[in-house]
Amino acid sequence: MLRRILVFPLLVIMFSCSLTSETKINTGSNKSDVTLYKEGMRYLKAKDFENAVEVFTELEIVHPYSSLSSKSQLMAGFAQYMSNEYEEAILTLTKFIELNPDHESIPYALYLKAYSYYERMPAVNFDQRTSEKAIEEFRELINKFPKSRYAKKSIIHLNTLNNHLAAREVEIAKFYQSQGFYLAGIKRYKKVISEFKKSTHIPEAIFRLIECYTSLGLSKQAIYLYKILEFNFKKTEWVKEAKSLVLKNANFVKFKKKELDIKNLNIEDFDLM
Repeated sequence: MLRRILVFPLLVIMFSCSLTSETKINTGSNKSDVTLYKEGMRYLKAKDFENAVEVFTELEIVHPYSSLSSKSQLMAGFAQYMSNEYEEAILTLTKFIELNPDHESIPYALYLKAYSYYERMPAVNFDQRTSEKAIEEFRELINKFPKSRYAKKSIIHLNTLNNHLAAREVEIAKFYQSQGFYLAGIKRYKKVISEFKKSTHIPEAIFRLIECYTSLGLSKQAIYLYKILEFNFKKTEWVKEAKSLVLKNANFVKFKKKELDIKNLNIEDFDLM
């Protein structure tokens, strides 16, 4: 509900431009481009998104050379998004982006397209193709329009998506670990550390690696990882739990903290087997 309250006024303001010149073409419709545009906006404000899409589409077809034609494409995409017709919105917005590469509203169109994927981010136990597409689209927006207001919003959404995908990797790894497939679990946990470095799931991934190495009898590797965990995530719950797994090892004090800054580690540093 909040997204609708925030996004709708934004679009109304963005497109409440001066509509003074009308285009009348003999195409079988007696309505001008301005008339159709105003009619579509009325439907949009009334949240009658189905009729809004119909009218904006009619404008685009009947008045293809009007300056309002491209705006109608974007408004139709917005109306489809608002009515939860995400696939239709993505197709419409893609068309707008491809046909109007220099339009001033391209950053918004890219953002809305990405958000149409983001809205359908599934639970971690389902296929994540829509999440991956959202990441791809948000990154494209950031790369093309880094100073755009929508680029800043996209960065926030990317962090959420990265955390989400990291959580999925952790869940898969925990399943392998629970079945005794420690090497498969280790591979997944290392993927979290290498590909989702800013994720909130990094501490748990390191802890689970310690569990796996302990289960395999590789105490030296477990201690090494514990020191990384202790140095970088001292205030997390995982440090206390990890310590009980490695406390009995005689070489516990061997590793120096200055060697274990996770920001300066490569994933190869975790290739301990």
